[in-house]
Amino acid sequence: MFQFRQPDEVPSMDSVRRRFGLGELEMDAEFGVIATDPAESLYCVLLTAEAAGRATARLEKASGDPAQGGFSNPQVEPFGPPSAFGPPSAF
Repeated sequence: MFQFRQPDEVPSMDSVRRRFGLGELEMDAEFGVIATDPAESLYCVLLTAEAAGRATARLEKASGDPAQGGFSNPQVEPFGPPSAFGPPSAF
């Protein structure tokens, strides 16, 4: 997962590819561009590991912003065996 700021406009898949020099197959089209914090102009995309490394290197040259760059995207799975009482309720 790769997060970046884009304050001037909501980014499209094509604009993200152009900005970071990405190939079409290096970015997950099904995931798309997600607004992680629109008030802070933060967006994320799902990239291959190699593409995320290159895109992060481009960001580091321009900014030392810790909110930008590559982040892990671990698979979320339930912890432990299924409960006989069903899923936990929301608070």
